[in-house]
Amino acid sequence: MHSILLKRAGLLTFVLMLMAWPLALCSQARQTPTQAAPPLLKDVVIDSQQDEQLFEELPPEVFVNPHELHTFVPREEHAPLHLRIIEFGPTLLTKPAEPLARTFGHIFGGHHDHIETELGEFPIGIQPIPERPSLLIEWNEGFLANGPLAHGIETHTGAIWRPALWVFGEYRSAIQYTDQHRPVDPVAEWAHRLDLFAQVNLTGTERVLMQFRPFDEEEGAVRSFSGYDFRNGDGFDGSNFRFNTLFFEGDFGELFPRLDPFDSLSLDYGFAVGRMPLLAQQGLLINEDMLDAITITRNTINAGRLLNLRATFVYAWGNVNRNSATQMGNAYDSASRMIALLTEGDFKHSTINIDAAYVFGNEFGTGDLVAFGVSSIRRHYLHHNTYNTSLHLLASYPISGRTAYADQGELLFAQTSWTPHCTEDLIYLNGFWAIDQFTSPARGPLAGNALGQTGVLYSAPGIGNLDAPLGPLTDNRAGGSLGYQLFYDHTRQQVIFEIGGHKETKGEHSGALGAAVRWQRAIGQRYILLLDGYTAKRESQNTIPGFRAELRIKY
Repeated sequence: MHSILLKRAGLLTFVLMLMAWPLALCSQARQTPTQAAPPLLKDVVIDSQQDEQLFEELPPEVFVNPHELHTFVPREEHAPLHLRIIEFGPTLLTKPAEPLARTFGHIFGGHHDHIETELGEFPIGIQPIPERPSLLIEWNEGFLANGPLAHGIETHTGAIWRPALWVFGEYRSAIQYTDQHRPVDPVAEWAHRLDLFAQVNLTGTERVLMQFRPFDEEEGAVRSFSGYDFRNGDGFDGSNFRFNTLFFEGDFGELFPRLDPFDSLSLDYGFAVGRMPLLAQQGLLINEDMLDAITITRNTINAGRLLNLRATFVYAWGNVNRNSATQMGNAYDSASRMIALLTEGDFKHSTINIDAAYVFGNEFGTGDLVAFGVSSIRRHYLHHNTYNTSLHLLASYPISGRTAYADQGELLFAQTSWTPHCTEDLIYLNGFWAIDQFTSPARGPLAGNALGQTGVLYSAPGIGNLDAPLGPLTDNRAGGSLGYQLFYDHTRQQVIFEIGGHKETKGEHSGALGAAVRWQRAIGQRYILLLDGYTAKRESQNTIPGFRAELRIKY
């Protein structure tokens, strides 16, 4: 029975394609919107023959008994057959949302959020706006503060600088356990992470950003976190004072305004240089958190149906971590260099990303690799609901021969989500199909493999030694996830329930199935309490339970 279930998990990608791609093709298929409810006519005086004739031509549903207002439902057009077929799957998957919301509401003691469409009978007056919590340090100019701007300092280039310093960050503390099959003993730990940022603002476009992570240190392709190991009763130390992020970001035209006083020479080129994070294709192509690089960006390019195009050139000379489609973990390669061109174009109904990267590696180790990605992100307004889709096509090709870190393969990835009517909830259905061995050109130690966007079961928490519950490699594999994100107490509390699985399409039997529940609650304006619980069953292995409790403090 388990083998049959695993084989069915491999078909989830095709179900996804049947749902996501028809949405992309038929987003304009809704010919006419559902008619809105006609207005209630109240206290109208007929004072002319023309008015009397007008009222005789009005449809009968316009005249509504005021005592029956709460039961009045306007007539809706029947959806065309092809739209009913397309929306049959999402409609079917929406049905468990309400029973799940009631169940988790009883478990966690929350009131499920519903959108109230009717106006109340009593005025509530002007509601007070909560005060914004202050940052750790706000010097010279407040973050999102009101009031007059300072005069600033005029530089020799003509730029006006208004220096300001903001210090902010997030502290995370997590107790986590899993009986996952690992080279070492099962994880049972208490880990800490502190992300501390200092931003020096010069103008609205020029800044220096610094980030420290004093409780965890990256050495090569491994990160060590400060904390306590419950397995052997020892503490572990990851304290350091290194910069994880340190870069200057600016705009050439704003730095040297006297070169173009009439703003007619198109000198507005953005740039950044230093140590920085880099993300491409929502992390599917590139996901680095500590890359030594320089970037040059040209924005506001438009022509015809292209509303805006942003193009960024990237050259990275250090801290490039290489990804493998056949081996767990990412490897640090001091010899690797990377160039990339990342573009994003906005159209009327969609956003298109076309990205390409080339990595120069060690000829006898990691090897050279070229990879690219194409994606389309858009909304589809159909008859019963609005759907969000994100479709990605990625590929990688080795240049100097195949290695574990430079291989040939393709990755198809699709995300579809929608909100059930009269709720704040979100339902998502994600799937992937890795053909051969797709290899990401650059991924940080905590980024895992390229499939973290699939769901909670596929993404690592980013703290301690806990891996993703499923986390498969991009090596001849298909799978996906179905999740329900439910909101309670005016979005102060939420629950995510997710099921997922994957199955190999070639090679040895190595499929897996899993289920996860994540509960989050906001406490005040700075604290978030999070609980995770999951179970996963890998083929030919025992069931893997896991649990984690985390406290986040934002300041």
